Amino acid sequence: MCIVTTLNQGLRNGGGIGDVLRAPSSKDPLFTARVIYDLLFFFVVIIIVLNLIFGVIIDTFADLRSDKQQKEEILKNSCFVCGLQRSDFDNKSVTFEEHVKNEHNMWHYLYFIVLIKVKVSTEFTGPESYVYNMVQEKNLDWFPRMRAMSLTTGEAEGEQNDLRSLQHKLDTTMGLVKTLSDQLAELRDQMSEQRKQKQRIDLLQPGLTPHPNDAANHL
Repeated sequence: MCIVTTLNQGLRNGGGIGDVLRAPSSKDPLFTARVIYDLLFFFVVIIIVLNLIFGVIIDTFADLRSDKQQKEEILKNSCFVCGLQRSDFDNKSVTFEEHVKNEHNMWHYLYFIVLIKVKVSTEFTGPESYVYNMVQEKNLDWFPRMRAMSLTTGEAEGEQNDLRSLQHKLDTTMGLVKTLSDQLAELRDQMSEQRKQKQRIDLLQPGLTPHPNDAANHL
């Protein structure tokens, strides 16, 4: 009864067991021991032990709340099937919501797994037989991890656009090179014609010494 009374009355009173026991007299020979006992009970049981228990409980609930919020954040901003983040669909032709709803709907994958489990194996199609074997082996390689057809198509279109742009620049450069080559060939022909004309003049007038002014004009 002493232990039961101490736990019952001591824990339910803010000051500990000292609030229940009679007040000691200063003339009592055990007055000092009683004061020490009341203070130890108050500090050890009421302040330290109970606060430790309450702290553990509060921290546990805080961790559970944090884990729940983290899971909700992951489900909200990442695809459950492929694991791609919401940011991966920024400035793409398909939004993250459309991807999760239509392309990688997790319930569609669940329905498909249920289908291959209840369907007769002799009626399997090629993909169904492949997925059935992977499920039996507990192999998840058939899931499209970190990839999606919409992003693959978009990247392919982007690469095609880049190739078209490079091809256009290459064609333009080739056109400029061809124009320069034609101009160089024309200039070469003009220089050859001028050289031939000069040789004809020298042959027709071998004794004629060109005047310096004529040479300067010719240059």
